[in-house]
Amino acid sequence: MAKAREESTLVPTQFRLAGMDWRVVFVETLADLGQCDNDTNTISIRQGMSRQQSEQAFCHELVHAILYTMGNTDDHDEKMVEGFAQLLYQYLRGTT
Repeated sequence: MAKAREESTLVPTQFRLAGMDWRVVFVETLADLGQCDNDTNTISIRQGMSRQQSEQAFCHELVHAILYTMGNTDDHDEKMVEGFAQLLYQYLRGTT
């Protein structure tokens, strides 16, 4: 089970996919909203964003992590990743 930073956020500090440990870090100097590093099993999220922005960025990067875990190491279709991430976020937040 993922460990959450605080009860009100969907962004964990760590999680497991297919038996592999992943960690989530917040980075001040990140140019993008988020980044998924398959080599180090690390998701980086830009520090200083709102909770909603951080959660949405995490969901986006989580989709990338899942695709990497499934063996899809080619360039991911960003339109598909973002659409999937937004629907995942809506499901997790219980919004419509």
